[in-house]
Amino acid sequence: MMKRLGLREEDLEDVVYKDQAPPPVEATRWLAIARVHTEREFSDFWFYKNMCTAWNVAHEVKFRSLEGNRYTIQFACLRDWDKVMEGGPWTFRYHPVLLVVYDGFMKPSEVELNTFKIWIQIHDLSNGFKPMLEVLAGKVGEVIHVEPTSGDFSGNFFRTRINLDVRKPLKLVVSMIREKERQLFLVKYERLLDCCAFCGMVGHLSTEHHDGLHPPDSLVFKDVKVDWSIRGESRGRGRGRGRGFGRRNSMEAYGEGLSPSIS
Repeated sequence: MMKRLGLREEDLEDVVYKDQAPPPVEATRWLAIARVHTEREFSDFWFYKNMCTAWNVAHEVKFRSLEGNRYTIQFACLRDWDKVMEGGPWTFRYHPVLLVVYDGFMKPSEVELNTFKIWIQIHDLSNGFKPMLEVLAGKVGEVIHVEPTSGDFSGNFFRTRINLDVRKPLKLVVSMIREKERQLFLVKYERLLDCCAFCGMVGHLSTEHHDGLHPPDSLVFKDVKVDWSIRGESRGRGRGRGRGFGRRNSMEAYGEGLSPSIS
């Protein structure tokens, strides 16, 4: 950076940070950085309001607007912190909200914000292959949790929770070779919102990809979203059992009148 700015060593007057005098714990506790994964412009106020409503926070949340659709967000209690950081996927206007823990010292512009938590389903996987479930899911994203078999869901699939990288196209299948034969297993994504049926990237629709005109047989990612049911409920209701799966998204929750703190 010094070379790019035309600076010399003698141009700088460094301030020395003393580790022995750290800031109060409250300054960096329950602190995160968020990024809305879209290039579209939007109002900071409505982002604050919608997210506080979606999160249903118990205490005030402090937001600071940065560049590039980024924000620092600080929570006031452990309950809100756990709910937001472990829940999701969170969305704003159908775009993923990417969240990472922030130490309060690294330059905000240098914090990588490229993943969000989401449940995926791997379909038609035989019980004998279940020990391979984590390895297979790892081909889609970083595995957070492999769900034990339960009777809560109807369907021929196993569920895992992953960190999904928005820089990569969605995977349609995972594959395994057994006795020299390849087997393919469909991958489905729960509560996935805007994604391109043409290129498989999250954050835009196929109608926004180039001129938006694509032959039907080129829309190979059109069926990656889950059509699932919970036992005892109708298909496609969009509710779940917790750990963020059944949380209301920002558009559904809007209207409860919570007022966020802007700083």
